[in-house]
Amino acid sequence: MAGLKLITLVASSCFLVLLSGNLRLSWCETKLQPFLNAQPGNLKEFYPDWWGQEPLLEQLVECKGSPKCVSCHADNSRMDASHAVSCDKCHGGNVTSEDKAEAHEGLISDPGGLNVVDRTCGKCHPEVAQKVMTSSMALAPRMINQTLFAFGHKECSKPFYATAESNNLQELPNPVSYFNRRFEALMRNDSQPDNQDGSQSELLRNLGADLLRRSCLRCHLNSRGSNRPGESRGQGCSACHVAYSNSSAGKPAYHGIVRNVGVTACLKCHNSNHVGADFVGLFEKDHNRGFRSPVVSGGQAPTIYGAEQHRLSADTHFKASMSCADCHTLDEIHGTGKPLDALKQNVKISCRGCHLTGDHPGLLRDDQGNTILIGRNERKVPKWNSEITPHKNEAHMNNLACSSCHAAWSFQDYGLHLMLDERNEYWKWSINSSQNDPQVQDIIKRYTGDFAQLIPPKDGRLPNVPEEKWEPPVSFDWLSGMYRKGIWYRGWSLRRWSNPPLGFDSQGLISVLRPMYQYVVSYVDHDDRVVIDSKIPVTPGGYPALIVNPYTPHSTAKMGRSCHDCHGSYKAAGLGETLKGIEVPSTYPLISPERSILENNFRWDAFYDSHGRASQFSVYPPPAGPLSQKTVDKLLNPSARQKAEWSKYLFQ
Repeated sequence: MAGLKLITLVASSCFLVLLSGNLRLSWCETKLQPFLNAQPGNLKEFYPDWWGQEPLLEQLVECKGSPKCVSCHADNSRMDASHAVSCDKCHGGNVTSEDKAEAHEGLISDPGGLNVVDRTCGKCHPEVAQKVMTSSMALAPRMINQTLFAFGHKECSKPFYATAESNNLQELPNPVSYFNRRFEALMRNDSQPDNQDGSQSELLRNLGADLLRRSCLRCHLNSRGSNRPGESRGQGCSACHVAYSNSSAGKPAYHGIVRNVGVTACLKCHNSNHVGADFVGLFEKDHNRGFRSPVVSGGQAPTIYGAEQHRLSADTHFKASMSCADCHTLDEIHGTGKPLDALKQNVKISCRGCHLTGDHPGLLRDDQGNTILIGRNERKVPKWNSEITPHKNEAHMNNLACSSCHAAWSFQDYGLHLMLDERNEYWKWSINSSQNDPQVQDIIKRYTGDFAQLIPPKDGRLPNVPEEKWEPPVSFDWLSGMYRKGIWYRGWSLRRWSNPPLGFDSQGLISVLRPMYQYVVSYVDHDDRVVIDSKIPVTPGGYPALIVNPYTPHSTAKMGRSCHDCHGSYKAAGLGETLKGIEVPSTYPLISPERSILENNFRWDAFYDSHGRASQFSVYPPPAGPLSQKTVDKLLNPSARQKAEWSKYLFQ
């Protein structure tokens, strides 16, 4: 777990010293005490109600033919003109009854839910509803199958499992029967189910499925997700077409259907250091309470998406008031309705499609030959400048993805440590409570109270519930809704954003790489047995699950990064943060090798071993993954001609 050894904060002319996770107040404790129990600041002071523009809502008119409904639900008597039908057309129920129980019989609280969509949205939009039910946003096949591949569950990373059975996909296996058998064997004392290599492999495979079901899969259209500030949303169609703001109200801002809720709806799921949060410039802070902001407005700073964030440079497209739907096509969002046959990236758009070739499906040309992007706001698209020195370089044009230069920063979370704990050991986790898992946050707060905050209570550890009454943790399955004992905690070895590392994408273009599945798994059961201790899963091919994937950071800047950020950079080449000698040729890694994990000795941010062989891999088809040795050598040893070109460019 990432923790602070020593941090000194200055507040109200006082020093707060955090030593090994224990906060000690200085001589001016009495001056700070009035602030410790004060209410935190308003969420609106830190985060907007809507990222970018507010949703575009049609004029509201009175709904038709439901006078008895609106006699109780007066606030919902109006609807956008396109959907102002009788209430029962969407919500079911009995609109003729004055008795509450009879009126609510067969009520559909969220008509957008995919389990009822054929009776609601699908009656008018059958083709779209069918596509959404089989879309990636509903089935999450990439996350599921790539994670199972990393845990050794399946022979390849092709799609086989999903959140629900659909077309050629099966529902993600439920490991509950495996853990029941394991528990029964331990109770009989006639078996040691975890001692053999084969048994450990089987355990890891089932832990991978359990991790997905209880920790990862709250963000898909079959789930309502969490109700934390910023994450409240509907299910299915309602997730995108019913406007929930970033507030903690937990209900729609309007009783109406919107065509495009904008960036806010996308960030309900695409937050927490996933692509989307970078679009508005958010990078999640580390979990330890020492990374929280000091006292703000008389209390702890409010959070959105379950954690505080560093505020970094937002994407230039967001600054230009664009939303996600301005670029991403309906086939990407709604799906195509066709079975998924590969796990390759399904993004159909590219930077070149707008700025160079003009073949983006949302583009038109005006009478003057300008390229116009059609969306909520028509806008003229800037053209590729062929006179800029990097753009004139033929090798750049043919071999580089645009984001390899124009991404201002990228998500680099190295070493995801995961621990399934079946014991009621909550104090040790309380100082690392900002884990962006609502179940973890809820159970820690329930038992330890405010001790998880940056400034704990004056009298020390005061639990909400007496320790003798603490129950072992239980958490629920986001797919089945069933509870099981144990809860998944997590932490990172390193969290970085600067100097993106480079590699190949599936088309062979040099692209930004992102550490995705660098799993380190531990498991302690209810009897204090350390079943698995810091184990890196092994893929079916026999490789450790140290996986880095090409991706496109949504942190685009108008100006590309400096030539020196790539040419001559060990970090860009995939060799990790490294100091280089000037007078004496030498190198010194800034991040030490990982030696605490048995049978492994590697650097989290380096994609090659000491012999120059790739030690981390991509789940996407070759050549996706770290750069070839030839490309690394060329990148680290720029020619005199290249250096001359740099000099000209720098002084233009």
